[in-house]
Amino acid sequence: MAFDYDTLTLIYLGIGVFAYFSILFLTFRDMRIFRRTGYISYRKGAFKGIIASSLVLVGLFLIPTMNLLGLALVFLGVMVNQKGAREKVFTTANTLNRFIGQTDIVLTNEEKKALYEQQVAEKKQMEKEKEKNERREKIKEQREEKEEE
Repeated sequence: MAFDYDTLTLIYLGIGVFAYFSILFLTFRDMRIFRRTGYISYRKGAFKGIIASSLVLVGLFLIPTMNLLGLALVFLGVMVNQKGAREKVFTTANTLNRFIGQTDIVLTNEEKKALYEQQVAEKKQMEKEKEKNERREKIKEQREEKEEE
């Protein structure tokens, strides 16, 4: 037999293969939802999935030679794949449609472009508010330091 691995290595390989295909499935699902809706959070989720699947794949190749390091990379890839808050895209879809990523919302290219521009504008506004709050905090700290002197 060309591959003579012990039982623990085979279990680790099974875990890694399952993690890899699960992440790929979720990544392709996020890509499909992004393509249909244009929501940026699903695009970010797809990017995370690509990075996570790459980590898991490297871990899979390392498992036969360095068990624990390979398994650690697999688990790190699964952790990287965690998704953040998402927009509600399923309203009346059944379980199978949710599973394969068939959304109730389908936007035209013009609607997607307008939505993207709106999301970018909101992000810029949030960044401006954050900078404004940071400046206020800095001024407040400087005033407190002057009062202490």
